[in-house]
Amino acid sequence: MNNKDNLQKFIFENASVRGELVRIDQGFQQIMQQHNYPPAIRQLLGEALVAANLLSSIIKFEGRLTVQFQGKGKLKLLLAQCNHELQFRGLAQWTGEPDLAELTDALQNGTLAIMIDPISTGKQRYQGIVSWQGDSLARSIEGYFKDSEQLPTRLWIEVSESSAVGLLLQILPKDASANQTDDWEHITQLTDTLKPEELLHLDNATLLHRLYHQEKVRVFDPAPVEFRCTCSAEKSENALLLLGKEEVDEELRDKQQILVTCEFCNRQFTFDRVDIAKIFIRGNDASTQVH
Repeated sequence: MNNKDNLQKFIFENASVRGELVRIDQGFQQIMQQHNYPPAIRQLLGEALVAANLLSSIIKFEGRLTVQFQGKGKLKLLLAQCNHELQFRGLAQWTGEPDLAELTDALQNGTLAIMIDPISTGKQRYQGIVSWQGDSLARSIEGYFKDSEQLPTRLWIEVSESSAVGLLLQILPKDASANQTDDWEHITQLTDTLKPEELLHLDNATLLHRLYHQEKVRVFDPAPVEFRCTCSAEKSENALLLLGKEEVDEELRDKQQILVTCEFCNRQFTFDRVDIAKIFIRGNDASTQVH
């Protein structure tokens, strides 16, 4: 079986524990090729992409989940998004030539959040602030689920030049089993024997057998994950409308056209003077309509 770019769920038959494995190869490479990310940024963005995929699958919702960090140090923005169909995208903004230690320090001095934007208009947007714990994004998300959701959760994440891979374990809601805590500790101890190279290079079946061959594990069919940007000409037009006609006209003063570039995928949308005039005519018409 080809385990590239997919997410696979599994559950322990004799323990109240569920798990997920996600592997991002092609999609990770696509994102890395679109921007000249230094190694330290590539590492953190890969971790965030893995976390967003794992969380979007384990949290029941329809919409988009975002793992986002905003700071004032060398790491300005770290953003990974994944929807309920496991379509993801991500980006990072930074200054200078940061190393991983500097970025880890920066993560302790900004705002890390998990946000959910539901598709349904009647449902409210959710935002949870994640306090930085331990020395990694994975430890911080574990702490968030423990403190905010009272739901023990563990993550193992590894990133190489070409892949981002992660494993998540989470205890199920309490049932009649008195051995739930013992089961959780036993399974997490088994998983702690996992080596980075094994997580990066073993296929899912081999990895699960390596860790849990003495356990009874039910494995579900893998679901594909893929890089998918949601940019469009219409969204670029709306961005110009938000800027306002005065600012857009100023931008056009010495140019024949405006180029709008998507920050996620570097796709470019070009608008000449005629295009822009039509955009603002349509915008004015829409704003004066009676609803």
